[in-house]
Amino acid sequence: MQINKISMAKKTLLLLEKKSWKNISISSVLKNEKKTIIQNKTELLININRYFDYLLKKNLSNLEDSSKKDMLFEVFMARLDILNSYRKSIKNLLKYLSSNPQDFAKLFPSFAESIILMATISNIKVNGIKGLANIKVIMILYFLIIYTWNKDETESLEKTMTTLDNYLTNFDKLSFVF
Repeated sequence: MQINKISMAKKTLLLLEKKSWKNISISSVLKNEKKTIIQNKTELLININRYFDYLLKKNLSNLEDSSKKDMLFEVFMARLDILNSYRKSIKNLLKYLSSNPQDFAKLFPSFAESIILMATISNIKVNGIKGLANIKVIMILYFLIIYTWNKDETESLEKTMTTLDNYLTNFDKLSFVF
């Protein structure tokens, strides 16, 4: 990921810590940027998501090969640890997106790429009909876990980890996917 895009993602997240998404202007993020290809606020959101994907790949470069369930658990928790680093910003963004689904719809293709990345890192098939089913299940699971994470005020994310483990165990028992 380019350094200027990392810088813009961090700047956007910093602004989100203090303001709602609605009150952030693209010019406030792009101020003092010499060269940018970001044209609108949707692209700022996509940039943040790609920044999180970049951090996820970087943090999991040495992920040990184990069961798909265990690997997916590690990937989810690594992603949540990244989000937790920007907790207030992400909570502000989630609050905005939950009342403005049209803006989430614009972000959806980038979000789907993140789900595919998470599945790929976990050695879960993403091609064909089974791959499509896997992606859908992981996406639903991600939404459920983000909902839990958003309400989990424990420092260690204990409630989120327990909920994630329970969901993964139930999916594993059903042999539904993976």
